[in-house]
Amino acid sequence: MEMRVLWLLLIAGSMAREDMDRSVFLFPRSSVADYVVLTPMVTEPLDKLTVCLRSYSTGRRYAFFNVGTPNSQIKMSLVLQSMSCHSELPYCFSSIVINNTQVSIPEKADSLEWNHICVTWDSDTGVLQLWVNGKVSPRTVLKEGFSIDLQDGITLGQKKDPFYNTWDSQISFQGEISDVHMWNWVLSPVNIRKVLLNKWFRHGNVISWRSLNYTINGNVTVQPKLQSKHGSESGSSHHPRLFQ
Repeated sequence: MEMRVLWLLLIAGSMAREDMDRSVFLFPRSSVADYVVLTPMVTEPLDKLTVCLRSYSTGRRYAFFNVGTPNSQIKMSLVLQSMSCHSELPYCFSSIVINNTQVSIPEKADSLEWNHICVTWDSDTGVLQLWVNGKVSPRTVLKEGFSIDLQDGITLGQKKDPFYNTWDSQISFQGEISDVHMWNWVLSPVNIRKVLLNKWFRHGNVISWRSLNYTINGNVTVQPKLQSKHGSESGSSHHPRLFQ
């Protein structure tokens, strides 16, 4: 009994729960040792979802968001593949993977700018869309009839190499991640626009940046949100804003 109580205390001590409205996760280097594990508030399998987050990086190929952890199978991944950019093309490609099936979607993200990224997916139809800074991709279909298990948690900053089943060192995230929200339904285009502009206050019911359970691994730190294109989630400014 005493050992069980001690184990629970250690687990509780390693996990934070807080309002991150004015904070970011800073990944100062590209390393497989650095990642953040999020504990979802809803653990039932998802057949519909919306994931939104903001990222700030130098623009190379990065992994942002995974359903799954280092010790589990990855059910879903979101990767910005800026290395796929061609000098003659006005866009790059994002890669979205659900249960080992991948689609690549053209998108336009800005280097050295905060980028707002959302993904919506509906298992009933398989329809998936990517939103980058308010602009939406053409609809594609991926894993119709599938559901995504959340039992193992969610990881920020890494993606597994499908051949070696380890974190892929080539796409470990370096930069800042903020405003991560996940819902167990598909947000409408109007509401995604409101999320972009910080005008919609129904925070994620699966993952909420305003009430976040997380465990940091490696050299990731929590830092003040110095600048955001659309202000904090509690504000409604359309212009860059500094937090004190």
